[in-house]
Amino acid sequence: MKNYKKPIGFIGIGLMGFSLVKRLLEVNYSINAYDKNEKRLELFQDENKVSICINPAEISQTCDFIFICVDKTENVSDVIFGKNGIVQNASKNTIIIDLSTTLADETINLSKRISAEKGSSWVDAPVSGGPEKALDGSLAIMVGGEQKDLEIISPILNDISSNFTHFGSVGSGQIVKMINQILVLNNYAILAEALTFAEAWGIDAHKIPNALSDGHAGSNLLTHLFPRMIKKDFKPQGYASQILKDLSMVSELANQKNIPIPITSLTRQLFTILTGKSKENLDGTSIVKLLDKSKTI
Repeated sequence: MKNYKKPIGFIGIGLMGFSLVKRLLEVNYSINAYDKNEKRLELFQDENKVSICINPAEISQTCDFIFICVDKTENVSDVIFGKNGIVQNASKNTIIIDLSTTLADETINLSKRISAEKGSSWVDAPVSGGPEKALDGSLAIMVGGEQKDLEIISPILNDISSNFTHFGSVGSGQIVKMINQILVLNNYAILAEALTFAEAWGIDAHKIPNALSDGHAGSNLLTHLFPRMIKKDFKPQGYASQILKDLSMVSELANQKNIPIPITSLTRQLFTILTGKSKENLDGTSIVKLLDKSKTI
């Protein structure tokens, strides 16, 4: 794959997109990049292996493999089927790899549409791990799509992940991402509650991750998120608004199957309050501010 002559297309240079492009450059891919925010593209203006494109259509003219990493389902749709979208120059050789967290039913619809109009393929490949893991190529990726397409792009997925798992047809990766979000995002609220409890009783919270790491409470989140909550480090590695968006997606999918999600529903309410009251779009760790009686949001 490193001998592959064409550049890889990459659309969406946000927090995750920036780190993923940096990773791909580190392992010697050439990138054709686009973001609707031109300032994000300026981050790569001195990088000779990155070509800046004026729209998604230019990317599909020059690239067979196109990664999308944007914040909302409607933005995925827009970069493909909007004005100057991917569809304009897509072909049967085009494989779209959607790294975004996108509604599963819309993923299926978009996949069917691009296939019908251009014969192009779709792989939904939402990620978990955050920008730091993107930089060192250790993301977890949940994959939905045809096996034949996965065989073509798997070398690239191997370069950006420590673990990618194929769950089935298009849309299945997005369903598993929702399972991931149930497990992860509820823990933001649980960690905030635990920290508030510790501080109220005068416990040195800095000792907690190490003290509990070998027990059932030990987790990646306790190790990495809890210290940031203690420090009140709310610099975005993701956004509270994105968490609320994902929790809302879980709720929508649960309603379709009449699945009770009482804990996720409560966490969604907390993030709704947080994003409604907060003057800044901070990291999800800022949920702890809701429980701090001494401070305003």
